[in-house]
Amino acid sequence: MSDDGIRQPYRPAFYDEVDDTLTASTDVITKFGTVRICWHEETVINVVIGPFDPEDRRTTLRRFLPPHPAGQELIAKVMRYFMAKPTSFEIPLPPKIGTDFQRTVWEALNEVPSGSYETYGELALRLGLPVSRARSVGNIVAQNPLPIIYPCHRIVASTDALTGYSAGPHWKKALLQHEGIAFDGNRVQISEQR
Repeated sequence: MSDDGIRQPYRPAFYDEVDDTLTASTDVITKFGTVRICWHEETVINVVIGPFDPEDRRTTLRRFLPPHPAGQELIAKVMRYFMAKPTSFEIPLPPKIGTDFQRTVWEALNEVPSGSYETYGELALRLGLPVSRARSVGNIVAQNPLPIIYPCHRIVASTDALTGYSAGPHWKKALLQHEGIAFDGNRVQISEQR
C-alpha cells in the first residue's frame, strides 16, 4: 500500500513467473476516478480503485488485454453501476483467497442493498458474533479483494462516521452518495433507509 492508502501495484498486466500466469486488467474510467478490474483466465481476482479524481466525464473503458467473457460481464456491470443504473453483481470470490470466515464476511457484504448502509457492529451481529467483534470484522472488511462488487463501502462506524476504505474516505463517501446516501459532514445522515 502506498502512503496515500492506494493499493499497489497499479499495472495494466503482469506476468507471475512463480505461478506461470498472466494477470490482465481493464480500467473503467468513472466520474470519481479509475476502477481497475483484474482477472486471470476465467476468474476476476481483484478490483483496484485508483486515486480519487472527481471530474465531470462519461464512464468509459481503457482496455489493456481483452477479458474472458466473465470479465466482460463484470466490466459491463461496473459501467452500469457508475451510470446510476440498477446493478446486481453476482461474481464469485476468487478461489483460494481468504479463510472460510473471511469469505463469509465478504459474502455478507452483498446483503446490504444499494442505498443503505450498516455498521461494523451490525454486520458482526448479523454474522452471529457479539458486537465486541466489530473491530475484527472491520479488519476483514478492509481486506476485501473485490471492493464495489462486494460493497464494503456500505459499512460504517457505529457513530455513522466514515472510517477506513482501501481507496480512501473520498471514494467511500462518493460511492455512498452515488447510491443515494446523504451526509452531514463526514457522517451518514440517519434515514429510514436503514
